[in-house]
Amino acid sequence: MRFDALSRNDWIVGGLALLLAIDLLFLPWFSFSFGPISVTTTATGSLDGWTAILAVLVLLALLADVLIERLSPQTTLPNLGGSRTATRFRLAVIAAAFVALKFLLHIHFSDFGFGFYAAVVICAALVYATMRLSQDHDILPAATTTP
Repeated sequence: MRFDALSRNDWIVGGLALLLAIDLLFLPWFSFSFGPISVTTTATGSLDGWTAILAVLVLLALLADVLIERLSPQTTLPNLGGSRTATRFRLAVIAAAFVALKFLLHIHFSDFGFGFYAAVVICAALVYATMRLSQDHDILPAATTTP
């Protein structure tokens, strides 16, 4: 494998997708207290965990899309919206929609753990990054030097 074929933008999008998948699978999303006993659960292990599982599957598809395009350029993948970057943007929006659905099914701010709040930030960053790429912009502008 030649990881030098991956650009900075690919690393950012892939890293955010992987980070969000890890958040959904392992970080505590809900925290319930019953007197001295406290119970936490992940997004996939709680009520309506299917929304998080679908989000993880979409995120893995997004990650696979980046890796296949860069590491196996001869492989042709189907496009949604006319380009690979538009496809990744749509996949990020779908994953964010599943996270939002999970939120809408459990609106109890007192019950949310730090995994939920981290997922909101990561989701927003992923959608923003893929939107910038779909508009043919770099995620992070190049540093400019002034004389």
